[in-house]
Amino acid sequence: MEKKNKTVKISHSLKETERIARKFSNNLNQGDIVALYGPLGSGKTFFVKEVAKSLGVKNYITSPSFTILNEYNASLPIYHFDFYRLKNEKEIEEIGFSDFLNRKGVFFIEWPEKAEYILPEKYYKINFEIIDINSRKIIISVYP
Repeated sequence: MEKKNKTVKISHSLKETERIARKFSNNLNQGDIVALYGPLGSGKTFFVKEVAKSLGVKNYITSPSFTILNEYNASLPIYHFDFYRLKNEKEIEEIGFSDFLNRKGVFFIEWPEKAEYILPEKYYKINFEIIDINSRKIIISVYP
């Protein structure tokens, strides 16, 4: 797949990351998939939290690391997956991931490397790189 559009942002604080996430949320539409790449502690879950707040989620937003999926009611329903603890494609299929993609809403996937075979042609890919304790490089790409 070729990248259609790529934006690189450098965030030096949580407030800056919050602004980037809120601005990104303005681009989201029903059915969008957002694949979040980056090491532990790079800001993936924080980014989703800020997007969810921007879309009107009032609940406490947590990482779905142990539950695999958190669902939030918002102006666009949010499905937040975390595949970190899943071992293989079979386990992703067993949780019914493909069926979820038929629902109405926006889908965020942490550790999507394990599900790339199932991602549609069009999706957002966000890479988080740790620069230092407070700073992150956030690369947002749109495929195709």
